[in-house]
Amino acid sequence: MKARSGFILRNLVGETVLMPVNEEIKNFHGIGLMNKIAVFVWEQLQQDTTRDELLQKIVGHYDVDVQTAARDLDDLLQKFQESGLLEA
Repeated sequence: MKARSGFILRNLVGETVLMPVNEEIKNFHGIGLMNKIAVFVWEQLQQDTTRDELLQKIVGHYDVDVQTAARDLDDLLQKFQESGLLEA
């Protein structure tokens, strides 16, 4: 899986947001507030990767157990998918 192009991360007033650029502005309504884990995952999704690779990177980078990380990752990936942020 991989992030769709046309979105950038920006720091606005101390918060990280995901914003559409170019043609994506027409299809995306609003901006997405991103926590640290979401930013980390989004950055990893700039390259083609798998869910399991993402999970391993999260567990290796953050102090979190595999079960919690897997549940949170699945929720995040579902939100990304529903928002049209992942390539088909």
